[in-house]
Amino acid sequence: MGINAFPPVNVVHCMSIVRAITMAIVSAAMSCAACGQSGAAAASLSFEIATVTMNEAGGTRGPVRMRPEGVTGTNVTLMQLMRFAYELQDSQISGPDWIKAAGYDIVAKPKGSASAVQLREMLRTLLEDRFKLRTHRDTRDLAVYWLLIAEGGPKLRDPKEEEAFNAAHAGKLPFRPGLDGVFSNKDLPGFAARLSGYVGRTVVDKTGIEGRYWFQLEWAAGDQPGTASPALLTAMQEQLGLKLEERNAPTEVLVIDHVEKLSADKSAAPGHDF
Repeated sequence: MGINAFPPVNVVHCMSIVRAITMAIVSAAMSCAACGQSGAAAASLSFEIATVTMNEAGGTRGPVRMRPEGVTGTNVTLMQLMRFAYELQDSQISGPDWIKAAGYDIVAKPKGSASAVQLREMLRTLLEDRFKLRTHRDTRDLAVYWLLIAEGGPKLRDPKEEEAFNAAHAGKLPFRPGLDGVFSNKDLPGFAARLSGYVGRTVVDKTGIEGRYWFQLEWAAGDQPGTASPALLTAMQEQLGLKLEERNAPTEVLVIDHVEKLSADKSAAPGHDF
């Protein structure tokens, strides 16, 4: 066979094919890497050790305590746990009545220490596992409070006052007997979020004030969940020059689709769908 028996090779065409194959391989590799990253991101954080048992002693409801070393609570309700886990108020959680009544003892520890964001995610994972909790988000018209400027104008403190306050208390808790209080360096939306936890209802900043301030607010204890007490309203006006006004507004809520109540023998009782 002669030297010219084979047809001439189109070099440009061959290079185009090689480039196409190379790009396909690279694209496939990137897709696989992305899938791996997505799967890793989707994996939920969880506590290394966790116990949740029915509280049989009864008595006063304890607080849910979140520290870097874990989450604890004595005779706390599922509503309390969900409030911390999802950063919502009671009015934003819709479910059966028993989630506000049945008491549980919880001790949950991460491996090492964890941030507040990580602890909340771990707590959500724990509730889904132990209570078989299934939820979805929705928006409903709910009663909220607007944070507004009171007559006479705001009386907000310089954030530098926090240093003197901390020095005066030397690491001791600043709360006085019979009084509730907020002692915090925040902007107005942050202060509104803090107030939400005290009144048990969403507080929305409508002051239009920008910047950070030192909030030092005290009032007589005795708030009813979901309502700002007269003592709090008076203290806000006198000490901060701010006020709360009741309004209705579209608000995000968490709706429980399914949950199982833990029984005294630590096993799950039959589930409830809603």
